[in-house]
Order: sequence, then structure tokens, then C-alpha cells
Amino acid sequence: MRLPSFLIIGAAKSGTTTLYQYLCRHPQVYMSTPKEPEFFARDDRYAKGIEWYASLFSQAEPHQICGEASTIYTLWPHFPETAARIARWLPHVKLIYVMRHPVDRAYSYYVQLIKNAQNTRRQLKIIKTFEESINPDVMPDVMQVVPPPVPDPKIVDSHLPKCPGLYLDGSHYIQQIEQYLQFFPREAFLFLLMEDLIQSPADSMKRVFKFLEIDDEFDVIRNNPITANQTRTHTNWFLRSRITAPLKKIPGIYRTAKLLPQGTRDQVYQLLKRLPYYNAQVEKQYLPQPMRPETRQMLLEKFCQPNQRLAEFLNRDLSHWSK
Repeated sequence: MRLPSFLIIGAAKSGTTTLYQYLCRHPQVYMSTPKEPEFFARDDRYAKGIEWYASLFSQAEPHQICGEASTIYTLWPHFPETAARIARWLPHVKLIYVMRHPVDRAYSYYVQLIKNAQNTRRQLKIIKTFEESINPDVMPDVMQVVPPPVPDPKIVDSHLPKCPGLYLDGSHYIQQIEQYLQFFPREAFLFLLMEDLIQSPADSMKRVFKFLEIDDEFDVIRNNPITANQTRTHTNWFLRSRITAPLKKIPGIYRTAKLLPQGTRDQVYQLLKRLPYYNAQVEKQYLPQPMRPETRQMLLEKFCQPNQRLAEFLNRDLSHWSK
């Protein structure tokens, strides 16, 4: 069986897709498809057995090392057996952990869940703000891996688990690291910050390649840096689809629009954006509302002590995470 020699364990919304895609460019690396098998975290996946997991790497060449990137591997206590399961099957595995500003990450995770539902389930409307999602008084702290169906399929609800801690625990980085340190030595880890990966991708990838003991001179940037899985791309597409939706209901308009030059269609779209419908309906119903300033301040205070512990552990200045 071919099993991975390294795992990207998180954190969600911290640049793991960008890192995954860079690694896919290296000829000495074979990354799993899908990117996130989630084998060691989810009971239903783990029940498929190690042979099923190994099959994800069966196409790797003999000279390649194997890896995968499942961000829920750092969502303790919601998936409490993850680290122990990894230690059982991959006792010598190397672990890469990418982190970002914890408050920004938590809100971005909330937005990602909405994006997922709008893209895959066509659940379009939003009925829970970020504040409602993280407030224990509003939503009971009970993990629901498979949320129950909701009556209205257009209401974005079932993809937001009724578990306030799910959004914040993934940003409690030192807590996640401590779970793994029960099974793995410090030397098994490479810790990265998302800002390093974005601002200095070549240097960051050289660190990754040295850690993995493969050719660190291979250029995976190629004057084409990756910034993957950006929410902005989805937002622009989704706004356009919602704003132009009323026009598509007019008989023949969709077929006619397809015949128009792209520039003309863009001009029509810009005109529609200025109509009251845009502000009053689209943004309110279909786009996540910004985090409230008082919420951000509360979360900054919540993560202050964990961030200090993490800074000491990493021996790195994280004071920019206090704003």
C-alpha cells in the first residue's frame, strides 16, 4: 500500500488549497484527489478502511512522495480521534500546519460554508449572520456532521452546523497543536503563516520542500503565483447571477443576451447594479453581512491569550493578530 508521508492538517481558510496546488506542480510529489479525503477525522470515511485510503495514492510513481490536505484534521474536539488515528497508521508522518489571523479565519470559514451551499446545493438565501452562528445562546453547542434537512431548499441553513464552537475552535491553533503533540514530536511539524505563503511564495515553498526532503530548487512558482479558493471570485459570480436573474425570466431574453458581445452584457450588468433591487434585495438576501465591530473586538480578546501562547511556542511575533 502507498500511504502519505506528509499531511497538510489545516487550518481551513488559511491557504491550504494554494499550498496543495503548489505541491501538485512538483514532480516528486503526488497529492490525493480529492484534496481533502478527511479519512482520519470522519467516522464514515474511516470505516471504509485503510485499503480504501491507500487507493487514493495508488497512481503515485515510485519516485514520488504522497500527501493530502484535510483541514478538518485540526477541528478538535469535534473530531476527537483524528490525531490518534493518524499516529496509528502514519507514525512517522510529517505534518504541515498553515495558520492565519484567527478572527479573519473564523469569519472566512463562515463565508465559505455559505459559498459551498450556494455552489453545490443551490441553497441561496442567508438567514444566519456570523454573530448568530457563533453565539451559544442562539445555537446549541452540538456537532451535527450531517445536518437535518430544512423545509425551504433555498434557505442557507442546513450547511451551517448547529455548533458555535466549530467556527472558533479551528482558530484556536495552540489547542489543536497540543492534541498532536501527545502523539508526535515537535520535529514532525512545519508551521507556516498564510501571509508568508502569499507574500513570499518562493521562500515558503523552499521551506516546505526542505522539510519534505525533496528538491528545494524546483520552481513551482514559474512567474505564476497561485491564490486559490478566493471568496471574492464566488461573490462576483454570484452577485451577477442574482442581479440578472429577473431578466432571464423574460421569454427569449436569455437567448438574445448570448448573442450580444461580452462588453455590452457587462454594461447592462453595471446598469442593473445601480438599481434599488441590487442594494435592497441581493446584498441583504444573498451575501454574508460583514462582521460587526463589537464582534471583532470580542473575538480579539478571546484569542489574545491563545495567540500569546502560540507566539511563544513558535518563537514568532504575532502582535499583528491583535488588531
